[in-house]
Amino acid sequence: MTRCPNCAAELIPGAKFCHRCGDLVAEKTKSCPACHEVSPLASVFCHHCGFHFEGKKSKPYTYQPRYALEFDPDTITEQVKAMFFRSLRDRVEEEHDPERYSDYVEWFYQSRFREIYSVRAEQIAEDVMTRWQRFGVEALPEIDRQIDRSFEGLLDYFTIQFCPDLNGVLLPGAILKYEHAEAGKTDLWRMIQDFLDFDLEEEMFYFDFIAMPEVYLANACKNFLTAERREKVFFICDLSLKGNGKEGFAMTDRGIYWRAPFDKPRRVLYRELRTVETGKDWITISGHFFTANPSLNLKLYKLLKKLRGWEEPAVCV
Repeated sequence: MTRCPNCAAELIPGAKFCHRCGDLVAEKTKSCPACHEVSPLASVFCHHCGFHFEGKKSKPYTYQPRYALEFDPDTITEQVKAMFFRSLRDRVEEEHDPERYSDYVEWFYQSRFREIYSVRAEQIAEDVMTRWQRFGVEALPEIDRQIDRSFEGLLDYFTIQFCPDLNGVLLPGAILKYEHAEAGKTDLWRMIQDFLDFDLEEEMFYFDFIAMPEVYLANACKNFLTAERREKVFFICDLSLKGNGKEGFAMTDRGIYWRAPFDKPRRVLYRELRTVETGKDWITISGHFFTANPSLNLKLYKLLKKLRGWEEPAVCV
């Protein structure tokens, strides 16, 4: 229903003049690009869907969505369901064996996860449509982030709980409880222990630095662990071939420190961490090479993705 901006009379659809006061309506209203309803010319927000007119005018909108959805209420759920498989393929290529992607799809259809995802897809689609109807194209970046977050948690649940025999590396189920982990609200040391699952690793880890051989500790501090005075060191992992502590990695409440063979020492703070990527037998952390073993590489990759942008220090509450 459209009303005259002068006398508030209900207008005849398509009328250029108000039939009650004669006001020239066509020059005092504007159409919303999101819902196509009419609002008074001076409106900052659409009176029907809340679209921000000024925000739209401020600059050309050039954002290219990662998930190119057609915002049709009748098909949005099926679109979300279909897009999940693109994310599943990306996950398998990044973390597992790309040649086994068809096996993951088969497990999807044969397992109970299919029903679980069907319900969750409806929830995601409903949330997406609500945001689109309210904010139009300006909602696209947040819609992408929302779908990414949802798919990330679902993929972890599916691959860890339903596909352990396909993954190549045994991923601890405790990872799943950190889907919504936040700095300042999460016990970082407990989170690191749950992700890396030290008991299943053959590498040498040191947690008690008083009991650690003094020369090994000195070598680690001299060669790669340059933590600040108030920085809390959680562990040191010796990756040197001679077992002397000159190469390896350590994690603190602020960042990760390491040194690979024939490379210089590296340090990346969590708040400065922007990219974590997988290679054939390694990972890169903010573009820097790192490798331990296939199991540690994958678990550390997943952990560091969670820690991107965390402010220091991560305080437990």
